Amino acid sequence: MSRAQSLYKFLLKLSIEDIIIFVVVVFCLSLFTKFVKALSRFITKKFPNKRMFIFGWVPLFNFIIYATGIIATVFILFQPGKEVSIGFLASALVAMGFALKDPVASMISSIILLLDKPFQVGDRITFKNVYGEVIDIGLRSVKLLTLDESIVTIPNHQFLTDLVSSSSAGNLKMMTTVDIHISPSSNLAQAKEILEKVAQNIFYVDTSEKIIVVGKEVLGISGVVSIAMRTKCIIKDARTERAFQTELLINANNEFKKHNITQIVN
Repeated sequence: MSRAQSLYKFLLKLSIEDIIIFVVVVFCLSLFTKFVKALSRFITKKFPNKRMFIFGWVPLFNFIIYATGIIATVFILFQPGKEVSIGFLASALVAMGFALKDPVASMISSIILLLDKPFQVGDRITFKNVYGEVIDIGLRSVKLLTLDESIVTIPNHQFLTDLVSSSSAGNLKMMTTVDIHISPSSNLAQAKEILEKVAQNIFYVDTSEKIIVVGKEVLGISGVVSIAMRTKCIIKDARTERAFQTELLINANNEFKKHNITQIVN
């Protein structure tokens, strides 16, 4: 029997009921993956120290659910023969290659991202001047939650050709920095000591790790020279980055006023 005859015979066997069942199964798979994501968020609230581990496996688990569920449903429900299966696979690959170049590239890229893990859900990354937390790695795109609470969607295939920087690299803890500009005439040693002490007393900071304060001379846009005092430290949870930065700036500003250390806005 030729491939065309096999395909014709297979199409004759299709029924509306089978197609409806297939659509319902795909819909149920979608609901199940959403349930898995919701469950993972619930579990991480109970066990926050396991957040990165759990979030790292959710996208891969959901991909496996989709793939195995759809393939199993097709073979159990429609029971295509060998020739039909090969024909459909070849036709699908050709069609996707021409008509769905970017979506297919993103789907393949999602598999590479899940296996290679340059970053995972929960990481803080920088990509093309966009900085934020990875909240979802889907089949088509990656979603980032920026510090100003905006959601940025980036097609997966872009991560294979452009540079991406991960600040947390799969860990709850993260190195973060805060720059404060002060006048060159200020007591730099005292400013350094104040910043170290302030950072040491902030709850979000992992005090078992060394706090580093470095300074460098900076020429501002207005032509004013200032000393940029950069505070580097490890925070316990990447999600507290903005809260840490705010508290450090407020407390440092109060201490600088007490010691007549002048801040400069560049």
